[in-house]
Amino acid sequence: MKKCFALLTCLAAGLVLPAVAQPKVTLKFATLAPEGSAWMQAFDKARQEVLEATKGEVALKVFPAGVLGEEKDVLFKVKVGQVDGGAFIGFGIGRICPDARALMFPLIFNTYEEVDAVFAALQPHLEEQCRANGYVALGWTEVGFSYLLSTKPVRTMADLRAAKPWLTPGEEMLSELFAAGKVNGIPVTVADVLTALQTGLIQTIYSPPLAAVAMQWHTRVRYRNDLRLVYSFGGVFLAERAWNNVPEAHRTVIQDIFLRRTRELTEQVRRSDAEALRVLAGQGIETLTSPPDALQEFYAVSREGMKKVEGRLFSTEAADQVRRSLESFRAAQGTGAHAP
Repeated sequence: MKKCFALLTCLAAGLVLPAVAQPKVTLKFATLAPEGSAWMQAFDKARQEVLEATKGEVALKVFPAGVLGEEKDVLFKVKVGQVDGGAFIGFGIGRICPDARALMFPLIFNTYEEVDAVFAALQPHLEEQCRANGYVALGWTEVGFSYLLSTKPVRTMADLRAAKPWLTPGEEMLSELFAAGKVNGIPVTVADVLTALQTGLIQTIYSPPLAAVAMQWHTRVRYRNDLRLVYSFGGVFLAERAWNNVPEAHRTVIQDIFLRRTRELTEQVRRSDAEALRVLAGQGIETLTSPPDALQEFYAVSREGMKKVEGRLFSTEAADQVRRSLESFRAAQGTGAHAP
């Protein structure tokens, strides 16, 4: 009774501490990245930093592991206002920023140094295109280089044609590349790749090393061609209408937090991919190198495929800028040119 009386006295006197203030703005994001992944770890760090930096006025809520659907579903939910943005790769980035595809056509880049130089040159244009399509690019993140992994040796285009290659359903750029090389890809969803390898439905896949290990695909292949087939990346994007709801005083610090965290994530992905390559070697997966004449055929097919998508899936202006930047960088480094 004494405790109850004391509590009532405090209430009457207005001495009870106020409730914790609710955020003025909550930004809702969706991603396919699972809990515990490097992407989600970066999101978690950014979420805590944003809350502290804005003194609780801006909060982030993240829906992981595709609980809100595939990227096309998330884009629709952003359009109707159910969520505010997401971490996108592939399909999503192709819709938000089509010219990003100009950097992700197969067989353009040989090294990360080339990637960094060309991306830096194209980044202002990409972010301007995001704005034109109603999004703010909070940060860019890396998926990395994909390699051909197979159950039988693949060194040449002829080998690839005979090795039941996987084709991601709806992947337009790789479809055009396969068509140019007269390769019949077998459409299989990402979720079914391991089963397809087990049953022999497919014999060849393309994947960054880290993803191959994480998805256990590496347990069903015996060979890796050391040709860096394609470079891919993604980003964290927020609908501009949601960004405009963020108090202007907080926008710079939020952008800085995401830029720092996504740069750290890219560095982590590169380290993890290098470690995953060691895992593949440790599992006895043999590394193959294509002979010079086979490489020239691969690059010729890439050039032919590029003609079919340039100006359609991405602008000719973006493709030209990629070529100019790459040629300039290679000239400065004294390296050879293999870009389409």
